[in-house]
Amino acid sequence: MAEPKYVVRAVKFFCGDESGIDWTGSDEPVWIFTANDEATAGIKTRRSKEFSDVDSGDTRNFDMANNNVVWPQSAAATGGVGPVGLSIQLWEIDQGNADNIAKTTEKVLGVAEHVPVVGSWISWVPSSVTSKLIGSLVGNDLLGSKSILYTRQTLAKKLPNVGNSFTEKFHFSGGSGDIPFELAGAADYDLFLQVKRVA
Repeated sequence: MAEPKYVVRAVKFFCGDESGIDWTGSDEPVWIFTANDEATAGIKTRRSKEFSDVDSGDTRNFDMANNNVVWPQSAAATGGVGPVGLSIQLWEIDQGNADNIAKTTEKVLGVAEHVPVVGSWISWVPSSVTSKLIGSLVGNDLLGSKSILYTRQTLAKKLPNVGNSFTEKFHFSGGSGDIPFELAGAADYDLFLQVKRVA
């Protein structure tokens, strides 16, 4: 019998409070998604588009079709067997380049000895984000970071049948999640991810 397969999609985000003082200008956020697919022992990092003119109270949707698949890798609608390991960072693009942020993130989070076991990787990511990623990407503001793990047992329990899905909200702000101290004017964003069983 074939193993169950799953995909994770970024659906939308809500900006509860943009970074800094609202009247000084809108946010230009970019989401960076690093997926760890234990079955292929691979780290894949992708970025969203740069969302322009995001103000407090705005909701924005991610591109649909398969462009919003963030695990097991971009546009992989056929899915993976799990466990699901995701590291997500929200950046305000100032003078930087979103492609460079994605490449640097993949390099920092793809350290070989931490990749093979998703649970160990998820435990290791927060310290790497604060000690290595932030310092190497000066010129941009990290608004928040999260590490997410869904074990195979959790996936099987929550999604027993093909076609089942659930959506979960994750909060991003300075001083929460994987960031132990306040950053970038304590912006507040909520990200909505859908996890779906596809096979």
